[in-house]
Formats: sequence, structure tokens, C-alpha cells
Amino acid sequence: MTTGSLQIDASQSQGDLRDLTACAPAYGPEARALLTRIQAVLPEFNDGFLARFYDGLHGRAEAQAILARLGSEDLARLHAKQAQHLGRLLSPEISAEEHYRQAKRVGRVHEMVGIGLPTLLDAYHRYRQQLQEAVTVCALTPGEREFFDRMLMQRVIIDVEGQGVAHQDVNLEVASATSRVHRQVQESETLPDLLQGVVDALLTIDGIVACFFLRPDARDTLQIEGIGGEAGRRYVESMRRQEIPLIQVDAESASGQGPTGRAWRSGTIQHCVSYLRDAAVAPWREVGANLGFRSSVAVPLLDDAGQSFAVLTICSSWPGFFVTGTRGSMLLYLQQVLGRAILRCEQGAVLSAAVRENYRQRLMGGGIEMRYQPIVDLRTGAVSHVEALARLRDVDGQIHAPGSFLPAMGRSDLLRLFREGLAQACRALQDWERSGLAPAISINLPADALTQDAYRDALLETLAREGVRADRIQLEVLESRDPHDLERRDASIAALQRMGVRIAQDDLGSGHSSLLRMDNTPFDAVKIDQGLVRNAARDPKRALEFIFHLTRLAHGFGVPVTVEGLEDHGLIEAVAILGADHGQGYVVAKPMPAAEFPAWYAGFQYDVDVRTPRTPLGALAGYLIWDQQRAVLAAWPDLVARFTRFPCLVRRYIEGCGLRGSELETLLDENHRLAVDAGAAEAFQRTKQDLVARLGGAWTRQQASQSAA
Repeated sequence: MTTGSLQIDASQSQGDLRDLTACAPAYGPEARALLTRIQAVLPEFNDGFLARFYDGLHGRAEAQAILARLGSEDLARLHAKQAQHLGRLLSPEISAEEHYRQAKRVGRVHEMVGIGLPTLLDAYHRYRQQLQEAVTVCALTPGEREFFDRMLMQRVIIDVEGQGVAHQDVNLEVASATSRVHRQVQESETLPDLLQGVVDALLTIDGIVACFFLRPDARDTLQIEGIGGEAGRRYVESMRRQEIPLIQVDAESASGQGPTGRAWRSGTIQHCVSYLRDAAVAPWREVGANLGFRSSVAVPLLDDAGQSFAVLTICSSWPGFFVTGTRGSMLLYLQQVLGRAILRCEQGAVLSAAVRENYRQRLMGGGIEMRYQPIVDLRTGAVSHVEALARLRDVDGQIHAPGSFLPAMGRSDLLRLFREGLAQACRALQDWERSGLAPAISINLPADALTQDAYRDALLETLAREGVRADRIQLEVLESRDPHDLERRDASIAALQRMGVRIAQDDLGSGHSSLLRMDNTPFDAVKIDQGLVRNAARDPKRALEFIFHLTRLAHGFGVPVTVEGLEDHGLIEAVAILGADHGQGYVVAKPMPAAEFPAWYAGFQYDVDVRTPRTPLGALAGYLIWDQQRAVLAAWPDLVARFTRFPCLVRRYIEGCGLRGSELETLLDENHRLAVDAGAAEAFQRTKQDLVARLGGAWTRQQASQSAA
């Protein structure tokens, strides 16, 4: 490194760093005696040098920007610290080791505020020149002058080395924190775990005192959902007490002018280089300054369309902390990688930090209450098994469904939820047995549970403690993505199945990956995603075709199918006709406390007859099957003619509902007649579309009238 006449060889200085004894003469008796003689001129010289140094800095653009970030108190404190450091530089009492340690401390401060080594080297060069002139009043001999110059150079080398190492240390801390963030991005399965891991990693960087993860709610208020640091928690508490405003995304609002609001709107990283001087943070300045905030940065996280969906805001105890090259690179990494990782996690509703913490406290405080929803055999009407569904009771008695509280749960919380839910389910099984009932019970598992020994241990310990056989339990696994270790997952499934535990896939039809999992994973059962069932209200034919083909696919693997989300008689009748094995939904029963199950069981009646539909949707399901069978026979016209003479399920629906002579029957007759005529394919398709539209429309009108009633 070279600045002016001050030359420091890198290899030499590294040697000085490894062995400070090489500089021993600069701290020995001769040096102490000489420095004692010149101490009288040093205080006044140092004060004058600092004044000249700062005057010189104001002429340099980079240094001027740094000084502009400092408030008057910060600037006075910096002057005092640097005066102390210059005093230590030529202290008779200081040792080489202590000097090196002090230099590292000062170097860390310089790195935090953005003063780089080139600026420091320039300062040392001028300091050395001016000091050599100042000590002329001490009447030094030529030998003493030579020794003083050599001693000063050695001390400057140690000082520069210490400060340079401090710069490297800070950069290593940033690199280490970035590596920890990368590990969290790769390994975290839940949003709470990901956010906590990221903010914990960032807080390992000296100078960062608070982190916030924010997303907008329905009122365009940026709610703080994740918090890092004690200062961060106290800041959010001040928001809760309304001492400072919530942050808005609206550009017209004063509380939308800060870096976080600007980052949301612009999609670009926004800085507050001086918390004490930036007018945009005025609404939050007093509280933030009291907590030690001196600068902040807001990193917008972008979706695939390049639009902001969240903001990560980080605060530092140093002005201008986030504008240096190393930390700037870290911020770009966070924006690029963290956004994709968060979108990959199940995000759920926007929950403030207070709400998230309340949910977690209720989980720890016994707030979990299981509800039980029966699942029936669609052929016999018998209760096949019961699904245990978690609910969370709040302190005010309000009951929360999983969609509300699960987004607040991290990995350890989900394990606790599984333990508690399974224990309650086992006790419910034992109570039902005393009533003469013996259904199996199913319970949900998070995505990566099958690769975690903790879940296996929790299962085995709970079954043993509660005295429940493994073959009474079915685990429903919802996998948002394949786990990292597929072999371990498959081995875990096989081990559980050998014990008698059944494993069900809980998301068939929710994505392409779920079909692949059914192909390569030995599930005992599958559940068709209820999103497909909900689509029946919008497009009955399409929803029923999905259910039909997925059912056939699962049966091709020898796996029984449960359809959930059945909320009216038409739906349960239709999926029974389409060949599904089991049904679940409000039309069977709503989730209920364990104590209510025996009474429900005693009064339940199943009134679906797959041979005689009584609803338009059941008739539509029957027609779709009829048309599939007709298409298979299309190459043999004689067989098609014979096939159309047999009563189909639509005909039985017409007869059972007193619709003989109706337009629907006329249309069905025409459709069957055209099915035999090879030259009438286009006309047949028109009547087919009309039939589907009439039956689907009749069912949706029934739905609408029932909802209105």
C-alpha cells in the first residue's frame, strides 16, 4: 500500500501482525524516554492536526459524504475518540500488544462509518510529516531524530495493520452472516423459521441492532411480522402503544415517506444514511434514536413479476452503515434470494408480530383443542375413520381455524402441535371405545415431518403412553415440495407402515408434483384436494372430470381415494358415482368435539344410491361416465347401438324426479339417437354440451337458492 511517501509492504506488515516483537524497539525504554520528552508538544499538536485533518476531509467528496451523516454530537464524539487514539499512538506507557488491540477497535469504528484505508493512509502520511516538523522544538539530536522517525514508522505500521485487520474482520462477519442466511434459505420449511433464522443471522453482524419483516394488510398498512433484536422489539412495542405511527405504502401519507414505504413503492433498495438528519424518518426519529438507530436500509422483496410483496428493514447503530461495498452486496443478495425463498414457503395471511406471538403463546399454554370430522365409505355409508383437526382457543374464548394460526408456527411449534394433537386424538379413541365405537383416526403432518426423527419419536412415545395400537393411526402428509432426502423419506414411510401406521397423501390434484409423488411413494391412501371440489360451483363438468380421472389414476396404483370438501348432497352423490372410495365434508358432518361423536354416529344416515341419482350433479356425473364408456365402444357401431338402449343414470334421474316428458328427457333422447349415427358427430357434441350445461346449471341454481334461504 502506498500513499505519498508512506510505504507499507504487505508481506512485511503481515509479518509484523504475526510477531509484534519485531517492533519492540518502538515500545522499549529508549522509545519511552524519548516520547516522555516530547509529550509536552503532543496534545496541542494533535488538536491542531485534527482540525487541519477535518478541514482537508471536507475537500474530498467521499469523506464529505461521511461527515454529512454525522450529527453534531456524533461528530464531537468522533473528534474526541480520534484525539484519544492519536494520544495512544505516541504514548510512552503503551505496549505493542495493547496498541494493536486499540488500533483494531478504532479500525472497526472507521469501517462502520465508511472511512476506508486509503483515507487513513493519507492521514498518517500527513500526520507523520507534520509531527516531524512539530518535534523540532524538542531539540533532538540527529540520532534521536532518526530513532524517532523509525519508531513513528513502526507504530504507524502497527496502527494501520490493526485497523486493516479490523476492516477484514467486519467483512468476514458480513460474509459469515450471508452464509448463514443462505443456509436458512436452503433448509427452512416454514415462514416463521425462515424469518427468525435470517434476522438472527443478520444480528451477528456488529453494528446491526434491529431487523423487521413487513407485509401490507388489507388497509395498505405495512405490518411488522418478523422482529430481530431487543431494540427491534421495543420499537414495535412503541408502535403498539401508538407512540410512533404504523408504516403506510401510500405516497401521500407522512408515514409512507420513510425508506420502507419508498422501497415498497419503488421496488428498489432505499437508504436512510443518517437517522438524526433524514427528514423522511421524522415521525419515528425520537423513538428510533433513543433505541440507538443511526441509519437504516429497506430491502424490497419482489415476486416473479418484479412487484414488491414484502420489505426487510434493517437498522444500525452507525450512520451510513449500509452504503459500503461489502454490505451493499449483501443487501442485493438478500433481495434476490430471500424473496424467492419466502414465496416458496406457505405464507398465509398477514399477521402482526403481536398476533403471531399470541398464537404461539396459546400453543404453549394449552390452547390447542382437537375437533373430529368423520369420513364415510361412499359404497356402504359406514364410518371409515375420523380426521383430527386442530383448533386454537384464544384467551377470550375465540376459536381459530388452522388457516389463521399455522402461518405463525415454526418447526418446533409444529412439532409441539403434532404431539398435543396426537395425544388428544389417542384419548378420544379410548373414550369412543368405551362407547362401543372403534374408528381409526387420521392426523396431519407438516411437509418435512417424514424425514425428521423427532416426529417418529413423538408418534411412538405418544402411542405407547396412551396405549393405542399403531394400526389405529393414519398420517396425512401434505408436501408442498419434495424433501431433500427422498431415500430417508421413503425409508421412514416403510418403517411406519411395517408398524401398522397408514400413510395418506393429502394433496392429490394440487400440483404436478403430487402426481409424481403418488407414482414413486407407497401411500396407503390419497385425498383429492378440496380446491377441485370448490371449483364445481364455477365449472361443474371440469371439476367432476378432474375428480373422475384422478380417482381412476389412484385406483390404477391400487390406492383408495378420499374426496374432501363435500358440502351438499349433490357433491357427495356425484363423487360416489364417479367411484371415489370415501367422502368427507359438511354434508357428512362438521368437525366436532370428541364428546359429540357417539351421538352423531348413532343418528347418522347415509342416503346415497349410486344407481339412482337424485341430484342434477349426480346425473351429470353419471352422464360423464356414460360418455366415457360410449367413446370406448365408438369403433363398434353395433355395440354403441345396444349400449344406448340400456337406461343410463340420467334416465334414472329423470324418472326418479318426475321429469318424464321434460325438455331434459327430450334432449337426452336426441343425444342417444345421435350417438348411434356415425355421421352426426357434430350434432351429437352439441346435444352433449347442452345436456352438461342443463344439468350443471340446475345444480348451481339449487346451490344459489339454498344459500339465499
